[in-house]
Amino acid sequence: MQRRQMSSDVRRKSIRRVHAAVRSESSTAAHVAGTASGNGVPPPNDSPTVSLSKLTKPDFKAEEYLKETLRLVPEKNIRQFRKALEDSRKGASKNLQKNVYRNYESFVFISKEISSMERDMQLLRELLHNISQVGDELMEEEQVPIIDEPNRVARRRTQRMSMANQQDMFKDQLARLWRTIRESQKLVPFAPGRHVVGDVRNVSELSPSTLQTRQKVDIVVLSDMILLAARKRRGNHAQTILIADRSFELANVTVAEVGDAARSGFLVKIVNRAETFLFGFKNAESKNEFLLLISHAKAGVFADLNNPPPPLPMPLQPARSEREDEGDGSATAEQRQRLDEKLDTLDIHIARREFEQATALVLQLKEHTGDIAALKDVRSLIDSHTAELARLVLADLLIPCSPRKHVAQSVGLLHRLGWDKEAKDAFLKSRSATIKNRTRQLKLEGNTQLYIRELAIVYFRLIRNTCEWYSELFADPTMISALIAWVRQEMAGYAVIFRRHVFHEMQRFQVIASCLNHTLAEVDILGHAGLDLKFMLDQEFFPDLTACIRSYESRCLALLVKSATGDGLQVVSKVSTENYATAATVFGAHIPIIVTVNRLDEALTDFGNELRHIVRDSLYSQVVASVLAIIEGVLKQFLAILRKQNSGYDRELALLVSTQAVINWVIPRAAAHLDRIFGRTVSDIHNLEQRLEAFPSSLQDVFCQKHSVSIAKSTFDFVTADFDIDNVVSDDMQPSSEMEQLLLQLGKIARDLDQWSSLPKRSILGGLIDCLFVQMIDHRNWEGSDGKKRTFSHYGVHRLVLDIHFLLRVCGSLVSKSTNNMANRVCEKALRSYFSAASQAGNGDGKGKDMMNKSWYDARVLNAMQRLGYSFPNFGKGFEHRSQQSFSASSTPNPAREATSPESN
Repeated sequence: MQRRQMSSDVRRKSIRRVHAAVRSESSTAAHVAGTASGNGVPPPNDSPTVSLSKLTKPDFKAEEYLKETLRLVPEKNIRQFRKALEDSRKGASKNLQKNVYRNYESFVFISKEISSMERDMQLLRELLHNISQVGDELMEEEQVPIIDEPNRVARRRTQRMSMANQQDMFKDQLARLWRTIRESQKLVPFAPGRHVVGDVRNVSELSPSTLQTRQKVDIVVLSDMILLAARKRRGNHAQTILIADRSFELANVTVAEVGDAARSGFLVKIVNRAETFLFGFKNAESKNEFLLLISHAKAGVFADLNNPPPPLPMPLQPARSEREDEGDGSATAEQRQRLDEKLDTLDIHIARREFEQATALVLQLKEHTGDIAALKDVRSLIDSHTAELARLVLADLLIPCSPRKHVAQSVGLLHRLGWDKEAKDAFLKSRSATIKNRTRQLKLEGNTQLYIRELAIVYFRLIRNTCEWYSELFADPTMISALIAWVRQEMAGYAVIFRRHVFHEMQRFQVIASCLNHTLAEVDILGHAGLDLKFMLDQEFFPDLTACIRSYESRCLALLVKSATGDGLQVVSKVSTENYATAATVFGAHIPIIVTVNRLDEALTDFGNELRHIVRDSLYSQVVASVLAIIEGVLKQFLAILRKQNSGYDRELALLVSTQAVINWVIPRAAAHLDRIFGRTVSDIHNLEQRLEAFPSSLQDVFCQKHSVSIAKSTFDFVTADFDIDNVVSDDMQPSSEMEQLLLQLGKIARDLDQWSSLPKRSILGGLIDCLFVQMIDHRNWEGSDGKKRTFSHYGVHRLVLDIHFLLRVCGSLVSKSTNNMANRVCEKALRSYFSAASQAGNGDGKGKDMMNKSWYDARVLNAMQRLGYSFPNFGKGFEHRSQQSFSASSTPNPAREATSPESN
């Protein structure tokens, strides 16, 4: 009381300080507002002022205040008013900050006092509630009528006899508590009537400020105390031991629930004087059990001290009133007395955990009361005692790592009590907990294969033992399905751990195969016990294996694409074609290899070597798809490089050769390797060689299309050439220098092609010439930028025909029939354009001029070739003899035959 009086005096002083600070703040704000308009001098009448009284009104409205204050006020005074408002705000803020600093100590002290008052109020509320419960119980006892005095005397005699037994039982409970929890005798010494009400295990002690877990504890509720026992581990593989941490007197603590959505509301707060402790429970059942134990213990604390406390940590049971003891008159007082004595004996057996004797007594009670139809209340009491006994036996059965004898004994007791389904569920949960505990004892020191081997031993041997125990303990065939479901559940748990440690992005297939082999070895041992789980392993791991193969494929393809992008396209080695007939036909004795092709071959070889460890028929389609994806990805990258990069003729020709090497050398090697791995012909990879047979031709077409445009722009550019030149056609006329440069460029490409024997020289050069004429024949190139058709003069049309005649004569047999037809169409189109323009001119200079015949063109071409050399420009060795022969009508355009008159065209 003296301490509370002092606390109230301190509170009053602190409140007076706060009021003084508030008055000081208000006076400072008013002073700042009064001096804001100019050093304490009152502002002029037309200048608005800051009214602190209006600003502090509860119903203050900013818009009405501004309308009232700034009505008909000029802009200059509004700016002054705004500055005065800002000064007032800053001054009030500074003054408030000073007051906060000045009164901070008082504020902290008051906060602590308020918190202490809250705890005291909670304690007082709990005491009042308990006192009201005691009063209600006393009122009920007074209202019970006195019936059958002899029976009551006999009952009191029985109670006195059981009180001595209870004291012995309490001593045994404390002795067992001291043996179980180390150093607990210091915190919980012996006291008359002190006994264990119950305990809650594996509770998390939390920090009240951060909700972080401090430690794991077991809470033991006694009749007048609460004991906290911390869970400690001694050594790496030692079992958990309990060490007494602290204890509270039950009369001095307040227990309250704490609502917390983050922890699902499983929090309880214990306030012991000025200390607050927060505990988190696993579920609502354990929390409610703890609160029920506290209520039982406090009911014993506030009861009459002469009466013995409740003997057992049991849920509330319906009280047996004197009227119920009488029954309906059918049972004699002697029978009821014997039943009460046996129930008391049953309570003692349950409290001493003598489950065998308790079970026998329960069965005896059920047998004796089966013929007495009037003892319904007694049977309900027997059922409640049976449920309590079964709950304790189930709790023992749920303890993991229990020996087989103890498990069999617990299951047998539950079977005798008729709790087979609950026994089955508890047994399987206990085995799951055993597997989990054994798994957590395994060390993971970086060696994945060793860890998985030990994990497989723990999981599958415990599963095998569980199956053997289950068949012995539960003979009912209808319970086998529960065992199968449990096995599938544990297999899924093993797969989760296996997947987390083995199946990740950078794991090698050799390690995966080794871990799978360890698992399969243990599964085979399990199969000897009559339970084959290989199909379940395949179902669990097949998606992970395919995902690993796809991941390996993605990594290989990314590295190869990067290598192809930065490849200098230089030949780094030559490979013999001795064992590859198809490659020998294309390349001859040796195959030129660039860096990317070499890395592709190594990647496919390594891929096959890795897959060799995990190969199985179920993975065939995924392996084939991954190999096809890698090869096709590299070829697509070659095509992209050829289209987008300008690397020069020699390097791009090396790229064309590399494409042939991939198809004719890399793919057969990969197919042969996979044949050896799968032990049969992998037809999909062998067929890939035939399916991609036309791919090099596609790249050659891209090469021709790309370089025909660049060659035409740098030499004979038909698009920009001017054929409307007014010159005289004479016998000294020669092919244009642009055409000579074009042939020189073609000659350079021909010499580069001589270095690559595998490339079809005639096809590539013919393709280039064909693409040149495709550009010429394009109708867009026969129109000017203004949309008008191109015009040709007499000289211009002869120059175009002579250049084309010269190109066809020099190229000789490289000119295909389609190219020759396109050349004729170009000449015909030019002649038509010339004659059309001449006919429109009437008597113009084009009407009377004749066109030169074939012999004239042949003579001009022959003179040019004699001047430049028959092998001009050293182009296509073996084609020189074609320069001395005249072209037939089918291979050379004949403008003379077509130019007899404009009407004939």
